Amino acid sequence: MSEQALTLPDGRTLAFTEIGDPTAPVVFYFHGAPGGRLELAQFDGQFAAAGVRLITPDRPGYGGSDPLVGRSTAAWTDDVTALADHLGTERFGVIGLSSGGPYAVACTALLPERVTGAVIAAGNTDMSWPPATDGYLDREVEIMALNDEGAAVRYCEEHFGADGSRFFEGEMDLGAADNAYLADETNATALFTSMGEAFRQGVTGYAHDITVQGRPWSFDPATITAPVIVAHGDDDQLVPRSHSRHTAELIPGAELRIIDGCGHLSLSCELPALAAETL
Repeated sequence: MSEQALTLPDGRTLAFTEIGDPTAPVVFYFHGAPGGRLELAQFDGQFAAAGVRLITPDRPGYGGSDPLVGRSTAAWTDDVTALADHLGTERFGVIGLSSGGPYAVACTALLPERVTGAVIAAGNTDMSWPPATDGYLDREVEIMALNDEGAAVRYCEEHFGADGSRFFEGEMDLGAADNAYLADETNATALFTSMGEAFRQGVTGYAHDITVQGRPWSFDPATITAPVIVAHGDDDQLVPRSHSRHTAELIPGAELRIIDGCGHLSLSCELPALAAETL
């Protein structure tokens, strides 16, 4: 794994990692919330075997990337474009997991000349869709309802601690597939290492991320022409399957795949093979 950082045109730092085969075509991976550039580091060998050079940038406020007040999902395409130019990569695939899903949709819609294909993996859909909050995580619904970055930061500090150390307090039903996934010490260590780095700057990145997540998409997924796979685990207890169905309906020609035996976290095991399909 290679860890790097880029100074963006506006002076912000964008931190990112590279795993997989350094000679292979590039796929950008957009992490969940909270999450970051270390999210898939344990799958370095699997991405290499799949013929993928995976680039994972921290979104603003996470890990080593500077925060950006007032950011939007669509604006992420500017950071991705700058990073692709920095890497000398003209064409690339994109894959987004969970809260990273909408960022993959945005890039595919707004960068049609550069994105070869996309995977939306257990991603939340456009939260302006009326049923979007049905069965969704209560705390994220509460943060999105604030619709204010400052208020969201204060909410997260109160509920999770300024450093995010209380984020995993309380019981959460992850389902059989994810419980089995986390019973493997390698997977559990990787998850908590990634989360710890995600909160390196405190809860700001997460608070901003969920605020942005709650706003209507400003881009039109109906304009997408690249091939898109919308994947969802059949035992996902965190993001309702209805989100993937809705997203697949919004994107012309999108293929909806419900993957047996996978939960929300354990869907990560499928990402190397899925990423290869974006190229």
